[in-house]
Amino acid sequence: MKRMNKILFKFVLAILSVPVFTTSCSDEPLPENYYTFTGEMVSDYLMNRSDNYSEFITVLQRSGIYGMMATYGTYTCFAPTNEAIDRYLRERGLNSVDQLSKEDCDTLSWNHIIDDAAYFTTDLTDGNIPTANMNERYLTFSCDSDALNDNNVIYYINKSSRLVLRDDSVENGVVHTIDRVIVPNADLLPDLLQKDSTISIFCEALRLTGLCDSLKEYIDPTYFCGKDSTEQDMKITTGGGTYTMRYVAQRMKRYTAFVEKDEVYRANGINNIEDLKRFAKQNYDVMYPEDAGLYDEDYTNRKNPLNRFVAYHLLPYYGAYNDWTVYGDVKTTCARTDLIDCTDWYTTFMPGTIMKMSTPSEGLFINRKGVGPVYTVRGTKVLAPSEIGDVDQQATNGIYHYIDDILLFDKETRDVVFNDRIRINAVTLSPEFMNCGARGNMERATGFKVVEGWDFHGKTPSMTLRQRGVWMVTYADCVDMVGQFDVTFKLPPVPREDTYEVRFAYGAGAERGVVQVYFGTDPKGLLPMGLPIDFRIWGGDPSIGWVDDTGDEETDRANDRAMHNRGYMKDMDSWAQGGVNILRAQSGKFRKILTTQNMKPSENYYVRIKLVVDNPQAELPINYFELCPKGIYAGLEAEDTH
Repeated sequence: MKRMNKILFKFVLAILSVPVFTTSCSDEPLPENYYTFTGEMVSDYLMNRSDNYSEFITVLQRSGIYGMMATYGTYTCFAPTNEAIDRYLRERGLNSVDQLSKEDCDTLSWNHIIDDAAYFTTDLTDGNIPTANMNERYLTFSCDSDALNDNNVIYYINKSSRLVLRDDSVENGVVHTIDRVIVPNADLLPDLLQKDSTISIFCEALRLTGLCDSLKEYIDPTYFCGKDSTEQDMKITTGGGTYTMRYVAQRMKRYTAFVEKDEVYRANGINNIEDLKRFAKQNYDVMYPEDAGLYDEDYTNRKNPLNRFVAYHLLPYYGAYNDWTVYGDVKTTCARTDLIDCTDWYTTFMPGTIMKMSTPSEGLFINRKGVGPVYTVRGTKVLAPSEIGDVDQQATNGIYHYIDDILLFDKETRDVVFNDRIRINAVTLSPEFMNCGARGNMERATGFKVVEGWDFHGKTPSMTLRQRGVWMVTYADCVDMVGQFDVTFKLPPVPREDTYEVRFAYGAGAERGVVQVYFGTDPKGLLPMGLPIDFRIWGGDPSIGWVDDTGDEETDRANDRAMHNRGYMKDMDSWAQGGVNILRAQSGKFRKILTTQNMKPSENYYVRIKLVVDNPQAELPINYFELCPKGIYAGLEAEDTH
């Protein structure tokens, strides 16, 4: 229904663009709302080369999309050749496009068009194209080298559709020509996993533990948002800027699985499911000695070793290869990769555990400790789409990735890798932010009227995930609320029992409010953390004590300690907004220490942020939280500034 509404909306715009022969200096139509003949549109491009695209044109015409391709807007069109469509027809036992149903033509058209964005190959990296197609599916972009043609780079969509012509710019977007029709997989994630013969041992464990049943949801039928909010641009002003925004149309349940191939297991002496059971027991009996031997035959019990093993491979977030941290221009411009690896933390299906995702230049790694090529724990490498051939790893409700070694939540992970400052980006606080494709959206901000797992206490502030850009805050993602806000949400679990500092990073601004922050394990009875925080006060205020760095390490450390004693810290020096403004050097960016207390993996911890002044225009930017163990903030060596 959403797709048809969008098509009808575009069709109305096309009708309204017919010129009316009256003149008025104030009545000129906006460029996006009218059609001109000054250059080729997508439709012209195809028609002017109809000897190559005539069958695709027929499909587009029967679906009603062809007229949309003649209007102003922004589109990425993956145009299959006649030969590609003929091959698709033969595979279905058909002889002509005339034998396709209207529904077939709709689906084929939607699969090959991305609306509201023009993506050239120079814009893309290994992984998913950031915007879903009109069928609300994400397309995978990957490349290979052509050994028969001087090792020239070959580009693919969904591993199998080769771009035989690419980056043809037109007035309303870009056209890429492909040699195979794009047919996204219709399976749910557990069904797609079962079809992969190279991961049979993992799939047997997934079935035995019953965790496959936890991966079968897709669209939440209880969620509704009107099309006036989801299909038309709105404006929101926050942080001194005005952004284009649309609300989320559907609440998606999506998942990611990180999976070892059978050959990885065999290299570690695991040849069948019985070997994997023993392997899991050896590790998780050590990690959870209080449960050792109690649940060995109860594979669906969440304390069973095999269940724990499989559950740690599963996440309730949808994440393509390039989704787990920042990438592309944002990363190369803003991140100081000599100081940090770009890193994010995620809650897994295994109760009380988290997973660390890092993207040094060597690739994407799980549970790595180090910076760039220098590491103390290598971690488990996630294979990129270009490294795995033509395997289709995208299901209707999720995706899976191959990993190059066995993934465990073991003592090294808990006590070495996770003995670190855990910096939690706001967009990982609910899977909903990633599952709807809001994270990494460079076209517009995404609005949320509700968020799964968040309690707004009956308030209705405007809430958005900002569009990504180099001038955004840490890791280029930020959740904004505007209005009389009052919100409660859960933090990820801590990896082990310890004393932690809980910190909240924010930016000061005159348009922001005064808030009371609450913290604890009972979401209905959270305790206030000190006095209210006035977000309007800048760092130079004596209550905060921010002063410029001098360049003298001893003096700067002393200033940091004095600020820490007041309950504040400067922001990090490892991120530069726009590539030039180091966060640590900005007197309006800092971290507030909310509490210092003992925390356990077995407990859930909640934060509540409540506006305590009457201001319906007050702003709340939620950037990141930190869970910092005592060994880091009060260790033998001073905590770094990164």
